[in-house]
Amino acid sequence: MSTTGPGVIAAGLIVLAVMVVGALLVPSAARRGALLVVALGLLVGTASSAAPESIRTGAVHGAIGLLAVAAVLPGAPVRRRGGVVVGLTATSFGLALVTTAVGYPEAIGLTVRVGLLAVGAAWCLLRVTETDLRALGVGVVVLGLLEVALGVVEFVTGDPVPWGLRHRDVNAYVLVNTLLPGGLERVQGTLGHPIPYGVVLCVAFVVTITARRRVPGPVRVLVGSALVAGMLLSGSRSIVLAAVLAVAVLIVSATEGRGVVRAAAALLGVVVVVVVFVDELGVASDRFLSSGSYENRAGTLRSVPRLLGRPFAEVLFGSGVGTVERLYDEGLFPQDGFWVLDNQLVTTLATQGVIGVALMIAVLVVALATRDPLARALCAVFVGMLVTFDYVFWPSMTVLAAGATALAGRPTGPDPHRPESLA
Repeated sequence: MSTTGPGVIAAGLIVLAVMVVGALLVPSAARRGALLVVALGLLVGTASSAAPESIRTGAVHGAIGLLAVAAVLPGAPVRRRGGVVVGLTATSFGLALVTTAVGYPEAIGLTVRVGLLAVGAAWCLLRVTETDLRALGVGVVVLGLLEVALGVVEFVTGDPVPWGLRHRDVNAYVLVNTLLPGGLERVQGTLGHPIPYGVVLCVAFVVTITARRRVPGPVRVLVGSALVAGMLLSGSRSIVLAAVLAVAVLIVSATEGRGVVRAAAALLGVVVVVVVFVDELGVASDRFLSSGSYENRAGTLRSVPRLLGRPFAEVLFGSGVGTVERLYDEGLFPQDGFWVLDNQLVTTLATQGVIGVALMIAVLVVALATRDPLARALCAVFVGMLVTFDYVFWPSMTVLAAGATALAGRPTGPDPHRPESLA
């Protein structure tokens, strides 16, 4: 039986309920931020493939509806950089839609839905007020802490909450946590996968550590520590590296004029760590290079010449969303038993071609040119994930990524402490 009907009905009820409650309880200056939090919460809470399809469908449609409502609320004017970010994002998904209509029409619906989420999130972030930003920042951190709590329950009981389907229940192998001793299974929360789970916590962590004066130091340390613990439970080295990259960006761009000194200090710290722990790092490096995840990702990179050897039109525009499995069958990707690329750049090259990759990189380049340290650090998280995970067509991930790039497109005001407004 089709789940689209119940999903759309559920989405309509969600949007109606949120609008009524919001109109009654939320101050008008914070309504867009509150709608964004609810939309993100819907996507994060129902991302697991173990969730009933009707619930996942309803959550996606509900999030699209909430973003549509948020998009028409009065807000800040859109500046040039922000318009470029939204325009490039819309062009990217427009290209994907056309290519998919030609190459794999079955994925048109997915492309439209994720495109609406990405463009809607970007547009809404461009128009948020400072009050909206505070509400959004608090909401993101609260969502992260809720996921940590659910992760702890999952770690203790062995069952993800609330959907209850573990990775080993649908696969022939266990995802072992290599960040912690004891051969423990990786935690996935409500997202159904350890890496998106870790991304949500990493984003919340970045927001937390940039909230300086508005949040007491002990509270930031406590919340940040809880989020780091959750990232370790995810067992994702990619997330740890993304968090380190984001922190490095914050250190370098913390204050105008002292960035070079801070960067040098950070580099010196890295050198000291390498010198002191050279033996341990060698063991860890050997373990990493011999892991299946590394070998699969390295094999994915080696497929780039084969992708560039396709017909010229396919090299430029790709074969369409949803065609990765077909490309595996054609022998263009590694034949090592893994059917996941774990590399967004290669996936985009395959499905949207060179032009799709160029548009993705252009969005990130424009976003990273911002003077806003928080926005730059959030973008750095997703730059770090480009070669370790295919995140664009995960609804929750694309909303976070589009929101990060759009935040970078907002004008940086004269207040040097503006990043603190997110928490």
